Amino acid sequence: MLRLPLISFLVCLLLTGCGGAPEPTAAADSAPDGQATSSSAPTTPPPSRAARDRPVPEASPTAVPESLDFSATTVGGEPFEGADLAGRATLLWFWAPWCPTCRSQIPEVEGYAADHADDLQVIGVGSLDSADAIAAFADEVEGVTHLEDTDGELYRRFGIAEQSSFVLLDESGEVAFETGYGGSDELAAQVAGVLG
Repeated sequence: MLRLPLISFLVCLLLTGCGGAPEPTAAADSAPDGQATSSSAPTTPPPSRAARDRPVPEASPTAVPESLDFSATTVGGEPFEGADLAGRATLLWFWAPWCPTCRSQIPEVEGYAADHADDLQVIGVGSLDSADAIAAFADEVEGVTHLEDTDGELYRRFGIAEQSSFVLLDESGEVAFETGYGGSDELAAQVAGVLG
């Protein structure tokens, strides 16, 4: 007679399985969704279904303005990323080594670089000649980073049709002012306006 209760107990044990969750005790409260929570320690409520199904947003990289989305090479052969210009106003000076107007603007451009060293990046873009001729001209200009643009890619990117030309970018990389051949008369006022 003792065997029948023992067999019944073993069958019940097998049916419930060894790894089953324990039944809530009298010290546990039942949560509205049927999950047991202990009344002795506070717990964090489970996330709602909407929160569980919502995709986790990925960290987005800082957007680079289209005007600064370019790669180039300095006259010294170093890689140069336009995106590095973001955050400060930039004066782009497009020149050619054989251009007498460009040569006459060297003191003016050097002045911008010296007078506004903390607020304005001055970048020369030499094109329309060989790399050697561009480097030789660049060596004559103090305080300016020069890019080699022998293939004219940067000229085309900024819509430059003639030298000497200037493009002034504000600190967000937006074009604030541009001028074509020899038109630097308004440049000082425009630079002052962008720098505030």
